Amino acid sequence: MKTEEWEAAGKVGVDAGLLWIGDPCYFVNPDATEHPAKTWDAFCNRFDALEKNDVAAFPFRQGHKGLGVCIGGLGGDGYYPVEVRRNARGGIAEIRVKFDA
Repeated sequence: MKTEEWEAAGKVGVDAGLLWIGDPCYFVNPDATEHPAKTWDAFCNRFDALEKNDVAAFPFRQGHKGLGVCIGGLGGDGYYPVEVRRNARGGIAEIRVKFDA
């Protein structure tokens, strides 16, 4: 299996002009010990401080990195192709979202 080839994985819908990359339990699980923000407005306010077409890394409450990454400036509504690239064992090694496809 060639590891340099990208394969189509599907599309991701965007309706807020931004895309979150992170474990979904931090958004959908009310019992989670971590959340990027308490409300949608609070989340958007944290991200609004960035320039358009920027990226924000969200830390855990304890301060270490890794809660998630948010990409902004996508222009609102749209569907963007997602591709994956596999390692030599067939596992997913990388993902790519093509915003300007």
